Amino acid sequence: MKKIVLLGDSLTAGWGLKAGENWADKLANTFPDSEFINCGIPGDTTSGMLARFKEQVLDQKPDCFVLFGGLNDLNWGTDISVVASNINSMIAQAQHHGIRPVMVVTSAIDPIGSLPMFGHKPELVDTLRAAVTELSDVHAAKLMQMYGHGPESLCVINIYQAFERYAEKEGYSSLYQNDGIHLSALGANLIYENLLSLFR
Repeated sequence: MKKIVLLGDSLTAGWGLKAGENWADKLANTFPDSEFINCGIPGDTTSGMLARFKEQVLDQKPDCFVLFGGLNDLNWGTDISVVASNINSMIAQAQHHGIRPVMVVTSAIDPIGSLPMFGHKPELVDTLRAAVTELSDVHAAKLMQMYGHGPESLCVINIYQAFERYAEKEGYSSLYQNDGIHLSALGANLIYENLLSLFR
């Protein structure tokens, strides 16, 4: 039986979703012969994930771990380079211990639907979305160059780009709950579909 640890925040925990709707639940139901350990903590940052990395990932000795975080860091004004450095540390440690890392580039937020959560200040929303774009276009590519080789090669699943492609045709609102930040059942299913081939 393969063991997979899912490390993240509310987008991994499935905040606001019914049982079975979250992408983590869907993977566990699709692959009953694998053990999926959901270590998503709502509100957590990549610094928090790094602090619990040994206990929740290394000590579990999984075959693979999925890292899905960064949005809360950016919400609190943490520089994107710090987020990338934390992600780098977890990927490096995983590979050193023979664990295959999977980095999920976080979704951004609904530029309209999230405005009430940001005091109706579009400049704050634009700053956060720009930082996620940089994580997607710059830092994820650099991490692939560094770790995308060998028996435990890094795999990057770019959910930011997947959501943006969907939104170009259908808009953002259906991907999120009413706050424009947390995943709707449809948004969670899109993540599930992007991760599905990894575990087949």
